[in-house]
Amino acid sequence: MIRYRLFGRRARRAFIVALSGFVLLVLGSAALVSDALRDARRDVSGPVLPGWSDMAGRAAGIEIITSDTLFRMERTENGWTMPSRGNYPVRAEHLAELDAGLSSLSYTAALTQDPARFDRLGLDDPALGGSGTSLVITDADGNRLASLIVGDTRGDDRLYIRTGRQERAFAVEGSLPDIADPGRWLGLDFFNLEPSRIARAYIVPESGPAYILERESPATRNFDLASPRTWQLITAGAANGVANAGARVRFRDVGEADDDAGAPIALHRASTFDGLVYEYRFFRDEGAIRAQISVEASNHDVMDEASTLRRHVEGFWFVVSGDAYERMTRTLEQTATRSVTPVTE
Repeated sequence: MIRYRLFGRRARRAFIVALSGFVLLVLGSAALVSDALRDARRDVSGPVLPGWSDMAGRAAGIEIITSDTLFRMERTENGWTMPSRGNYPVRAEHLAELDAGLSSLSYTAALTQDPARFDRLGLDDPALGGSGTSLVITDADGNRLASLIVGDTRGDDRLYIRTGRQERAFAVEGSLPDIADPGRWLGLDFFNLEPSRIARAYIVPESGPAYILERESPATRNFDLASPRTWQLITAGAANGVANAGARVRFRDVGEADDDAGAPIALHRASTFDGLVYEYRFFRDEGAIRAQISVEASNHDVMDEASTLRRHVEGFWFVVSGDAYERMTRTLEQTATRSVTPVTE
């Protein structure tokens, strides 16, 4: 009983110390932001980009810089593309979101002019390693139409910014989409098939035998090991993960495909019950796993779908995560064991 009470006192003391530390951290953070807002003036209002609706149509280049990345998007005859990613197309809906966001921004307060306080609002220059996000939009002649450093958000419809012409922080009303992720601009989550459609998968891993997985219908829960017949699955559902792994993939990066890529290190090919066939050929380049993807239709019903996917993948390579690569090319030994007696029909 005495030990229990002693433990209780120690636990309460530890909780109080932890709670005190958390409160001090919150108060310290609040004090830093409060200090950054100390010079605030409320006598500022109006749109951040007056006349943006008229200027937006002249936009020809968008440059975005963070502390660890820089990329540019350019308007071409075929639409907006990202040159550093092999001129991969930029998603029009995300450009529309940016357009709407810039139109929505309006000043609510002028804040600090002290550069030493910018970092407390997430507005220090990313070109110098700061935590802000720089957005510069230019016309065809290189003239700046918009220049902002975007900092921390305050709720869903307020954020801090600095404009290119003023060394002062501002609080603004409005919101912007996530502009710092190049993958979002490029829509690298386009390969998104319903896994229940997958009927057959052919896997060639980096090591060990190639194998084939099949199931009879979309209503069949588990894939069977169709080949090699001298192996048996460890469990009834052991092959489901690898068979379905290529149906939904969010790629990490993209670039223009090289004809001299060499021989692939692994392969994942799958077909759906309705006749869509897709294949990933994997290559290792500077530590990253790149995939070149092909898509075909063996049924008239999926020709339009195949055509759409081909527009996304033809002429490009895509970086996949290590986890995605492992799931799509898992060795047979991870899902099956060799039978003592060959399996027969």
